[in-house]
Amino acid sequence: MTFGGRVRQWIVPIALVSLLLGSTATTSANPFLRGAEQPPLVLNIAHAGASSLAPQNTLAAGRLAFELGADVWGVDARLTSDSVFVLMHDETFDRTTDVEDVFPDEAPWLVEAFTLDEILQLDAGSWFNAEDPFGEIADGNVSASRLESYVGEPVPTLREALELVAEHRWLIDVEIKPAANLGPSEAAPRLLDLIEDTGTADRVMVSSFDHGILRAIKEIDPTIPIGALTVFAPRDPLAYLNELRADVYLPSLVGFTEDLLEELLDAGIGVHLWTYNAEDQLERLVRTPGVSGIYTDYPQRLERVLKRLSRAESE
Repeated sequence: MTFGGRVRQWIVPIALVSLLLGSTATTSANPFLRGAEQPPLVLNIAHAGASSLAPQNTLAAGRLAFELGADVWGVDARLTSDSVFVLMHDETFDRTTDVEDVFPDEAPWLVEAFTLDEILQLDAGSWFNAEDPFGEIADGNVSASRLESYVGEPVPTLREALELVAEHRWLIDVEIKPAANLGPSEAAPRLLDLIEDTGTADRVMVSSFDHGILRAIKEIDPTIPIGALTVFAPRDPLAYLNELRADVYLPSLVGFTEDLLEELLDAGIGVHLWTYNAEDQLERLVRTPGVSGIYTDYPQRLERVLKRLSRAESE
């Protein structure tokens, strides 16, 4: 079920309430904001797109995630040497592109050392065909035509990703990776300008392990939701998240307890957990009170779980 189904049925009334109250739909309707109505069951968040079936952090992975029913596209964004946001998880290009062939003398191939024009020369799709990182090609779950289409897939800009989200009236979580070439006070306004230019203020959340950029975003525009990524829980999670003005908490496996989930639920703070792929584990987390979103490399599996539980609730 796509964003046009289960989650749109949930989000449209929020926008209508905003209009009736005279507030702007572009901000108050954003479902990531603290205190927003929680989704039916949980948000199906495609981790770097449908990355079990397509090359991660590409437009191909994003489009496929939408087709498979993901509610949110989770992407990783880094800055180039000329200060353009592009989708890339790693600090370097060598794992997920052919950079070693195109620029053999530029090791260690740091993202922040390349201009956008240089990056657009890279193939960010063929590695997936060669590596089959989740074994889905070997299992026959990726068609030959899809694999052929991945050859030459470019590294996308964040602008392109936001434009795709706007086109499909979708949702996106943009994880900003720390940058050495631009500090939070410089990066935050660039990112906010990009969000404004693409008209996605009601569809975007900005998350990061670098809480400095989250603070900078809230200082400039408090209406943009921020998500605090952590491995371990802060000493007093709720107090810390309140001080940060975080809308969503994004802990690792060891960063939460059931008591904390209940505490954050009462405070109106969303909790998005990462990254889970086994279907039985996904179902257990969907059933866990306080969990509002789950990141997965298999949005198709989580969609099956959500459909099954939705049917059971309606019977």
